[in-house]
Amino acid sequence: MNHLLLAAEIFSAAVAGLIVASAVFGAVNKARGLYVPWSGSQQVAAQEKQAAKEGWIHRMLVAFDIAFNVIVLRGQQDETISTHSWRAQQEGKLWGKLMCKWLNGFQPNHGFKAAAGDLERAQSRVVQLSKMLGI
Repeated sequence: MNHLLLAAEIFSAAVAGLIVASAVFGAVNKARGLYVPWSGSQQVAAQEKQAAKEGWIHRMLVAFDIAFNVIVLRGQQDETISTHSWRAQQEGKLWGKLMCKWLNGFQPNHGFKAAAGDLERAQSRVVQLSKMLGI
């Protein structure tokens, strides 16, 4: 029983720490003027360009992210947890709104950037497979 209480305390402390860290990073980002409203196609193109240059380690982490999203969160097989959360937020789901608020603390406009990265990876794969299939 004591082990369960200790585990619950450690988990609670970790969650509280992550929430505080997000709030602190968010305040610093806001003070530095990093929160720019998402304006659409130009920012999507810039984010896609950045995603196209991802290195192997980043791609490996994205693959783990996508697998976790599918297996645990029952998300789509072509999207990260961040994009899944952003979609849920757009659909008005509370969990998506909370997750996006938390992620935005670490990186302004995180959901939009994640969706643009997922879009780049999908479009790149479509181009490659279309060539290979001769279509």
